[in-house]
Amino acid sequence: MRRIAIALILVAIIAGMYACSADAPTAPRGGGGGTSSSALTVVLFTSNANPPAGTCTLIEAIVSLNGSPVPDGTSVAFSTDFGSFSQNGLPLVSVVTTGGTAVTALCGPAAGTAHVKGTSTVSGKTGTGTLTINFQPSSSTGPFVASCSPSFGPKEGGTTLTLSGGRFFGSVSTTRVQFTANGITRDAIVSSVSANQIVVQTPAFPELNAPTTPTSISLTLGTNLPTPTVLSLPNCFAFGTAGTGTPTITAILPASGTNEGNTRVTIVGSGFPTTGAQVFFGSVEATVVSVTFNQIVVLSPPAFGAGQGNLNQPVQVTVKNIASGAVSNGVTFTYTPALRLTSVSPSEVPSNGPFPQVTIFGQGFQAPVAVVLAGRPAQIVSVSATEVIVVPTGVLVTDCTDVSGPVSVTNVNSGDSASGLSFLYLVKTFAPALTFSEPASGDVSAGTVTVTLHGVNLSHVTKVTFGGRAAAFSIVDDFTITATVPNDFATPPQCPTGVPAGTETKVEDVDIVVTSQTGCTSTLAKGFTYFLPCTVPPTPTP
Repeated sequence: MRRIAIALILVAIIAGMYACSADAPTAPRGGGGGTSSSALTVVLFTSNANPPAGTCTLIEAIVSLNGSPVPDGTSVAFSTDFGSFSQNGLPLVSVVTTGGTAVTALCGPAAGTAHVKGTSTVSGKTGTGTLTINFQPSSSTGPFVASCSPSFGPKEGGTTLTLSGGRFFGSVSTTRVQFTANGITRDAIVSSVSANQIVVQTPAFPELNAPTTPTSISLTLGTNLPTPTVLSLPNCFAFGTAGTGTPTITAILPASGTNEGNTRVTIVGSGFPTTGAQVFFGSVEATVVSVTFNQIVVLSPPAFGAGQGNLNQPVQVTVKNIASGAVSNGVTFTYTPALRLTSVSPSEVPSNGPFPQVTIFGQGFQAPVAVVLAGRPAQIVSVSATEVIVVPTGVLVTDCTDVSGPVSVTNVNSGDSASGLSFLYLVKTFAPALTFSEPASGDVSAGTVTVTLHGVNLSHVTKVTFGGRAAAFSIVDDFTITATVPNDFATPPQCPTGVPAGTETKVEDVDIVVTSQTGCTSTLAKGFTYFLPCTVPPTPTP
């Protein structure tokens, strides 16, 4: 359940992302969505919701049951109506979870919109999440680089470096490869160019003094064309004084996780051995999930037991090449308490606002966070390790029922989440209530009878009816409404015997009903009596 900052993950995948590795690192929460009508929730996130056509974007499914990660090995079925998944090249793939997270990558062959769905079933409950990815038109959907070999060389240069990939074109004279280290850029000597490989001799950087210096490579194809094709390889090769088998770490994503361990961590760098790589958090070895030339995906070990000294502490993460014995530089990973919720105040707010600030108490909060109150996202005000302050957002209510649900908090960078407590949007409490009308009767023949309705919670009324007939009305305040009694419904009644024409005569007693925007109603039984002038039928002609 780990998310990665978009900029960094693109650094990690830009070299050869078109090929889409099956063991893709966990995606960041660049955009996402998901719903579930049961206790099983599936939420999808992507590293890039608008990737260029011809590339791949990482997709992460976060699956929880009753607010907790589902068991490892839970299957998530991904499907798409555009493009294909990296693992099998098909529009449908099944991936199992680790720590409640399942990761895949969607590759778009051209510009278009992909609607991705992730579905999981646990204990008879099914959850589904959806996500939209828009592959953008791009002119660089051709060549790609999948790997560099070797990934390390001396600063004196002269290392024979092979860039492997596909769709390369041109010749030695129309291909340019540049290395940039510490802001200095130099050209390499291009030895050969084929459809799948480009071989170069690395330039020298004698001014470099660090044991390892990560180097970005720019590959330009077709320098003789009006618009050459340029590929950027930011983590393909490193210079330095260490041996060629020395791994180098440039970033770790995420840089923190819970003491319980099992955080899915992506290590970005160079010189990683594809076989025989060990990763240590402090002195404790982590579980390696996958290794490529510039990425290692691991599951962090717990900070207790063998890693007791790591509890709530920052530790050095290092990579060891078993074959050479070389150990990388260290980067820091911080163990934190598990995210837990203890209370929320206030736990009830009116559904129609204005909304007060709500404080969520607990532990393990790390900005940025995402907060959901009773199924509705909240606006973040502030975050500390033990408190999150938010403002609820509007709730769509279609009937006169209170909206309730759990409080959910997610640490966006690490993906850790907790759900529980209870939050309530009050609807029925603020339902309108009529007490009386004045006048309670009248002659409506002229169509100008105005009635003042009295009650409470009347400021959100959207409809007023007299006997089921809609009336024009105006809201004065929360306690008063004025309404014009509708009169286009009946013909004048006949006068009783002996009663002169034009005498006001009772027509009917009607209920007055008001309806609020939340669907709540209030009825004033027989709240108004209709009168109309009676008429005398004409005397029959003999």
